[in-house]
Amino acid sequence: MITPQTLDEYYVRIGRLKQRYLSERFEQDLPVFSSHTEAVEWFKALFQGSFIFVEEMEGANSESYYLYDIIHDREIWERRERDLREKGQANGLGMLLCAQRVDIYKDGTVHLAV
Repeated sequence: MITPQTLDEYYVRIGRLKQRYLSERFEQDLPVFSSHTEAVEWFKALFQGSFIFVEEMEGANSESYYLYDIIHDREIWERRERDLREKGQANGLGMLLCAQRVDIYKDGTVHLAV
């Protein structure tokens, strides 16, 4: 069961900087959610200010789903966001893995980028 106390057990270290990233096991152990709202509330409670809304997307079947990021490295993430705003692009060591994408569908289905 994923709780604030067990969360560290779900992280692996990847990339040249050995950044923390949630493993496939995290997605497998997620509770079953009955709605988008329920899933978002659960993620916000677990990750607090490190769980942010990115945008709403339309799927192939015209069903909307929502993209969120879990920020794993706030310092690199803030630098990436600043570079995107100021330069229109961001590249640098660690920028790809500083956050992890989460897709949440209206029915509560969750997919984690792993």
